[in-house]
Amino acid sequence: MYNHILYFSYWIIDSLVLLITNLLFPNLIVLGNWRFNSIESAIYSGFWVTFFIWSLWDFAIAKKLKFDSKVVTLSYFWVVTAFSYWVVSRFSQIAGFGIKNYMLTFAIAAVALVFQRLAWRVIVKH
Repeated sequence: MYNHILYFSYWIIDSLVLLITNLLFPNLIVLGNWRFNSIESAIYSGFWVTFFIWSLWDFAIAKKLKFDSKVVTLSYFWVVTAFSYWVVSRFSQIAGFGIKNYMLTFAIAAVALVFQRLAWRVIVKH
């Protein structure tokens, strides 16, 4: 059961990170298109970002990747999260999320990763 709650919390976190980043850096992050307003774009894009993160997480589990240290684990998820934000932004016509500076995806991913780890601690490790 905690997987569903964790997934939903990641979705909320990813969506809020997009919304807040858009508010702080409106010239670098674009939310909204002809179909969605900024809130809808954040929710929709946050869903797809979370979907890609969890898909790559399941891939790592299926390939039996060993995460021997916290540094390796955090590095893997930082890259996966940045990749997920980047992939979703490439489909801005569909998702309504665009990013002007792709190096910014690593900064966004770092912020999202901090909050995702907090959610992990609260939900998984009671």
